[in-house]
Amino acid sequence: MTNKHSRFFWAYVLVIALFAAGLSLWIGMNQSIWFDEAYSIMVAKQPVAQAIHLAAVDTHPPLYYLLLHVWGSIVNWDVLGLRALSVGMYGASLLVAALLARRLFGTRAGICTAALIGVAPLLLRYGFEIRMYSLASLIGIGATYVMVRARTAKGKHSMVLWGVYALLVALGMYTLYYLALLWVAHLLWLLYTTYREDNLAKIHKQAWPWAYVASVVPFLPWLPTFLKQMNNGALAPIGQQMNLENIVGIATFNVLYQPLWQIDVKATIVLLAAAMAWVYIARRGLTAAKKTERPYVLLLAMYVAVPVALLILLSFSRSMYVERYLSHIAIGLIILGGVLISLSLRKPSRVLFAAIGVAGVSMLIGVNGLIHTGNYNFQRMAKPEVAAVAKRVGDCSASNVVAADPYVYIELAAYLPPTCSMQFYSEWDSLGGGYAPLSGSSQQLKNTQLPTGSATTYYVYYDEPKLSTDNLTVTAKERYGNLSIETLRSR
Repeated sequence: MTNKHSRFFWAYVLVIALFAAGLSLWIGMNQSIWFDEAYSIMVAKQPVAQAIHLAAVDTHPPLYYLLLHVWGSIVNWDVLGLRALSVGMYGASLLVAALLARRLFGTRAGICTAALIGVAPLLLRYGFEIRMYSLASLIGIGATYVMVRARTAKGKHSMVLWGVYALLVALGMYTLYYLALLWVAHLLWLLYTTYREDNLAKIHKQAWPWAYVASVVPFLPWLPTFLKQMNNGALAPIGQQMNLENIVGIATFNVLYQPLWQIDVKATIVLLAAAMAWVYIARRGLTAAKKTERPYVLLLAMYVAVPVALLILLSFSRSMYVERYLSHIAIGLIILGGVLISLSLRKPSRVLFAAIGVAGVSMLIGVNGLIHTGNYNFQRMAKPEVAAVAKRVGDCSASNVVAADPYVYIELAAYLPPTCSMQFYSEWDSLGGGYAPLSGSSQQLKNTQLPTGSATTYYVYYDEPKLSTDNLTVTAKERYGNLSIETLRSR
């Protein structure tokens, strides 16, 4: 790539980052939150000590909730403002990824990487979600960049960089436990490069093993909680087995924004064409890679392959695959794609340009699918519509709202004002896991008879109603997706 392009690298990448962040936020503007996002908001609204406690009884560590606690107070808990935090981290991830690719493979690799991340459907999707996945991606790619720099640095500069790396590893473990799979990939790559360049017998003279030791120290206060969370089987109900279908699904989500089992004939044709294009690009790119670049190609491949392989092994004892829990490794796959395109362009041809065109068009088809589908929950086979229900309820000034279960209550609470009279039904004496914020709440109903006492009661539920309306008259029933709302009045 010309010096002109090198000189304007940051201008290109910043434009791409702003476009990608804007696109992600624009898509998120019209998407209702779903339960996990509502849970994030409810936890983050608590005092710091209580937020940490609630994280401890659920399945994720507390760092993201603490960040959201601060950010939410700044944007006044506006949903779009909360989405902006994740979008900003997505944009930052794009910049760091481009910087990494540029450092390892040149300016063209950085620009190609930025362009691909900007149209990667899965990254755009989780770019606006009010969860920790954008933060996990940022920490993962940030730690990778620092590790690469530290590996070749000398003296005090090297020690500082390894210290930063250790801190990022620790922060990652306070963000998403699945980042540990990426840290293993880093460790294996460092072992390989140490063996290749020096000798494993001299490993004690390397700084990076001590960085891993140092990274454990900040995590020690949370370690008992982590072990308790892992032993309580909290992930078992939602985890899936890592199998061939889910492995391919990582790619299909990144290209077409569809799980493999939902792909129709037309999508299959597009997917096969994209697969052939990427195989051709990979072959050309790997052939063009210099000897000094191949270890870094391996690093990017391990970024994805090692976590997937580890989950396959873990699947023999516990099903722990959830597509969003691995969204942080998707950026590694996209960087690898950008790098392979840039390497293949060292020996351009008409067939290569056609292959790049097919790969690019397939991802744009995925972006179009994301725009029209939004944050569709492929497991529940439904699109969240709680925002529309909350808009229908209004400010609750002259009405009462009853949620059929804690799930619905937590979703509604993210939209309705705190002054709203809300109740929820649950027969459980104690609520744990994702419902823990409601444990001991005075808003809990244990009687299956819906309460009276207000001019209007809005009863909100999924699927079938759980409470009796015998003492009330149903004046209206509306449905928003798979969420129903009944307007009730006393007889």
